[in-house]
Amino acid sequence: MTSLTLEGQVALVTGATRGLGLGIARRLAAEGAAVSVVGRDAGRAASVAAELGVAGGRAIGLSADVGVWEMAAEAVEQTEAALGPIDIVVAAAGVGAIGTVVEADPSDWRRMIDANYLGTAHIVKAALPGMLGRGRGDIVAIASAGGTKGYPEWSGYCASKWAVVGFMECLAQEVTTQGVRVCTLCPGGVDTPFWDDLNKDIHRAGTATRAGLMRPDDVAETVMLQLRLPRSVLIKRTVFFPTSEWH
Repeated sequence: MTSLTLEGQVALVTGATRGLGLGIARRLAAEGAAVSVVGRDAGRAASVAAELGVAGGRAIGLSADVGVWEMAAEAVEQTEAALGPIDIVVAAAGVGAIGTVVEADPSDWRRMIDANYLGTAHIVKAALPGMLGRGRGDIVAIASAGGTKGYPEWSGYCASKWAVVGFMECLAQEVTTQGVRVCTLCPGGVDTPFWDDLNKDIHRAGTATRAGLMRPDDVAETVMLQLRLPRSVLIKRTVFFPTSEWH
C-alpha cells in the first residue's frame, strides 16, 4: 500500500530558497516530512525554514554552496544532527547561462558544471552512505529537458544537465538493489526566477510566454509521484513539459 504522507521522514532539498527547490520543500513539508532547506543565501534559508515551521512542519535552514564538496558534506552532517537520518534527497540547485559556443564565456560553463552537476553529485555522495547503511532511501535529481537533447545556444547548460542524467544513470545501477531508489526528473520550462537571472531576455516575468510555463508545484507533484510509489517501484527518468511546449 502506498503511503499518503511522508510523516516521520527527513528530506534534504538543495536550491530550496526559491523557485523549484522552494516549491518542492513546501510540498514535502506539507506531506509531513521534516525538511532541511539548503541554499547559498543564509537569510533566505532561515526564512523558508521559519515559514515551514509556522505551517506546522519541522525544518532547518542551512547555507551551503553544494558545488563545494566540503560544504555539501557539512550540510548532510548538520541535517542529520538536527533532524535525524536522511530519507529523501532532492537535488534542485541549478544555474544557467546561454549563448553560442563562439560567444559563450567559459567561466559560465564552469559555474554551471559546479552548480548543476557537481552540486548534485556532491550532495548525493554525502548522503548515500547513510542510506545504504539503513537499506532505504530516495534520491531525486532535477535535471532538465536540456539533459536529454541539445538546443542551439544552450551547449554549456545542456552539457551540465547531461552530466546529471549520466551520473544518475550510473548511480542507479550501483544502488537500486540495496534499497535506494534513484529518479531523474527532466522538466521543460518552469515559471521560476531562473529566467529572470538568465543572461538573455527569455520568458521574463510578466510575459505571455512565462505565463504558459509549468509551476514549481507541478514539478513537486512529480516528485511526490515517485515518493508515493510502492518501494518495489521506481521512475527511472521522466521528461515532461507544459502543455504549451513539445520538443
